[in-house]
Amino acid sequence: MIKHLFKLIWNQKRKNAGLLFELFFSFLVLFAVLTFIIYNLARYQEPLGFNYENVWQLDLSWNTLTGEEQFAAQELFQEHLKNYPEIEKFSFANRNTPYGNSMHINSANYGEKRASPHTFVVDEDFQSLYEIEVTEGSWFNRADMAAAIRPVVINEILKDELFGDEPALGKEFQAMGEDYARVVGVYQNYKYEGEFSEATAQMFLSPLEDHVFSTILLRLKPGTGANFEEKLLKDISQLVKGVTASVDYVDDNRKNKLLAVWLPMVIFLVISSFLIFNVALGLFGVLWQNINIRKAEIGVRRAVGATQTNIGWQFIGEVVVLSTLAVVLGTFFAIQFPLLGVFGLPVWVYLAAIVAAILVIYLLVALCAFFPSRQAAQLHPAIALHEE
Repeated sequence: MIKHLFKLIWNQKRKNAGLLFELFFSFLVLFAVLTFIIYNLARYQEPLGFNYENVWQLDLSWNTLTGEEQFAAQELFQEHLKNYPEIEKFSFANRNTPYGNSMHINSANYGEKRASPHTFVVDEDFQSLYEIEVTEGSWFNRADMAAAIRPVVINEILKDELFGDEPALGKEFQAMGEDYARVVGVYQNYKYEGEFSEATAQMFLSPLEDHVFSTILLRLKPGTGANFEEKLLKDISQLVKGVTASVDYVDDNRKNKLLAVWLPMVIFLVISSFLIFNVALGLFGVLWQNINIRKAEIGVRRAVGATQTNIGWQFIGEVVVLSTLAVVLGTFFAIQFPLLGVFGLPVWVYLAAIVAAILVIYLLVALCAFFPSRQAAQLHPAIALHEE
């Protein structure tokens, strides 16, 4: 039966070549779109690792203030912020904060092992404000920060890169090229670039004694609105002359980050769906025309004893064989991506996209072939031969 189907397809190779190309091209488009979607959805399912709700980011501009004046102003702000009942917690940090557009990648060396973690310099209150879960040890505190060796909290990815199976707590390694740091804690997740970002090696360093931060993070009580924002900015400008500040809502920054990924996914999905719909219409039309042209063949087969089921499965089988050829050819090209490590995505993402694209192609073919093949099966042999 299969040999016969291949022979029928070969005898109509000119007509089938266009349909074969359409199915092949559709498979490649589906593979590309599904790879993008599967990868991002997998990242989205991973734990974020921090709580962004009701957090404001206050970015400071020191303007003409000197280093000593900046540090004095920072201490003044730290005392002043305790007086606002609207503020539940606050923390000082550098600008590479959650959902921002800033990053700081530095070096971390332990013996012969080298790593390039995302580096954050924050104060001791950062962990409690963002509710980052520490899985080993603890976050650094004032006592740790007073020690001769700088305390650092690292994530599990950096722990594996530097120490492997060895315990990380208490280990000292060279951070940021020169200074040594001592590990006081390990955490699992902190996807500060957003839900769709990939987990990377990271470390949180305590600030040096004279470090001046550029950002203040505030966790506000629910319901705090624009009135408090206006009052806060006015108080800061009056408290220290020459300092200006601006407020960003972390939740709004999150929405913008998510939109930057969701929007392309939806656009690609709509474009690919439109392509698949047009291929489906073409496939449906070809099958319908095929039945009208081959009525005599159908009548002869029915006359010699072929059942309605035999006729129906023949037309479905022809399309399935044709789609199989397209899928095999498309899979050959798609499998090159994981083999060559294109884009550096995990192998399972490519394989899942290939399987999903195959299923969509076969589902499309089955839906398009069902009604034409059913009509062919219901043709009475006398009517088919009489029309011929």
